[in-house]
Amino acid sequence: MGIFIWGGVLIAVVIVGWLVIRSIRRRITNPPTEITGFGFSLKQIEAMYKNGELTEDEYKALKRRKAEQAARAAEKFLTTPNRNASNFKKK
Repeated sequence: MGIFIWGGVLIAVVIVGWLVIRSIRRRITNPPTEITGFGFSLKQIEAMYKNGELTEDEYKALKRRKAEQAARAAEKFLTTPNRNASNFKKK
C-alpha cells in the first residue's frame, strides 16, 4: 500500500516540476515585446489622448516618462561591453 502512496507523490512532483519548467521556458522564449515600466506603449498613450481618456497634462507627463525611459534604455545599451554608437546602422 505504501508503494502506491509514494508512487502517487512521485508522479505529482514530476507533474509540478514539468509545469514550472514549462512556465519558465515560456517566459524566456517569449519576452514582452515592449517593457514600459508603466504598462502602455507610446501608441496606446496617443490613442488614449485622442479618445479623450487622458487630459493634455497627463498625456505630456506620460510622454515625458516614456522618453526618459527610452533614454535610460539607450544609455544602458550603449554602456554594455562591446556596444557603442557605431553599432547602429545609419539609414
